[in-house]
Amino acid sequence: MTKKHSYTNPSEKQDLSHLEASAGGEHFDEHGWPTTPPMSDRECIYRSLENCINLAGLDKKQVMRLVEDFKTKKTEVVRNEEYPVL
Repeated sequence: MTKKHSYTNPSEKQDLSHLEASAGGEHFDEHGWPTTPPMSDRECIYRSLENCINLAGLDKKQVMRLVEDFKTKKTEVVRNEEYPVL
């Protein structure tokens, strides 16, 4: 047998459905979760080459030349993380 508590919430009920509305300009997946903005093929190649500059087995001078050929403006990635990247 469970006893009923006598507590009543003194605050007024509020309609908070408007809080789930998203701000304009952001990108979302099919489930409504925020995602990073899409990047161009050229930027994808550039970022891959940037990550490979010091990769063993590749000619560093050749990779640096390719990085210069594919150099482009990077897409701004906004991170909403509580903790900094380690």
